[in-house]
Amino acid sequence: MKLGVTVAVLSVLFLGPVAVSAQDTVRVERTLACTINPGYTMADVVETARNFEWSEDSAPGIVVMRNKVAAAGFGGNFGPQYDFLISSYYQSYADMVEKRGAFLQRRAASNGRRGLAGVATCNDNVGISSMRVAALGQQSDSPIPPLTAAASTFCELNGATMADAVAMAGRFEQSWANGATALVTSRSFGGPSRPINSVVGMTLIFPSFADFGAAWDRLNQNSPANNAENPISCNSPSLWAQYLIHQGNN
Repeated sequence: MKLGVTVAVLSVLFLGPVAVSAQDTVRVERTLACTINPGYTMADVVETARNFEWSEDSAPGIVVMRNKVAAAGFGGNFGPQYDFLISSYYQSYADMVEKRGAFLQRRAASNGRRGLAGVATCNDNVGISSMRVAALGQQSDSPIPPLTAAASTFCELNGATMADAVAMAGRFEQSWANGATALVTSRSFGGPSRPINSVVGMTLIFPSFADFGAAWDRLNQNSPANNAENPISCNSPSLWAQYLIHQGNN
């Protein structure tokens, strides 16, 4: 596994050429929910996943696991109960279909234990979302840590556009979440039934929990004024420990 990937490389993977605006560059997030089997811990799950052999023709560009620290509305999006989420990121829907097809063909030809068998059980309620990165964020030569902090929420658009949501996330990132990366997702398939283009997910990924704490202090001490012209309303956020599992060159 390559942990020495830079923030700049991560941005290029998600955004492509920097000349293209963030809201016009759409990637794919595939998420499923899992529970930890009795007798095991999140550390066991992460170690198992990081020891996978990733084939270039079937592996997503990036795979992360998010373990709840303080989850709002726990269980409401992927079923009655779960311990962690697995999110896989692809360059496009065509890329996801091609690689998932290769993965399923390889799995059908194999025998024995597969995936997280033994340490965790994942349900079949997969969520597939279109994802946009709000801004490039800070690019540096520092490697992405194996453990980062992520704050996420769901927001009602209330008539606003996707471009409005991306711009709002970008303002959060630039004004008080210095060093974070803001992701905006819109559910395409799976998950709870809701009107299309009515709700988006917003996630801020911080380089560390210390960065998250400093950013949240800044937000509380300098709360932005309400904008009567902004119809977007967001729910209470959740806090996650995010583990980098895989990053490839595809």
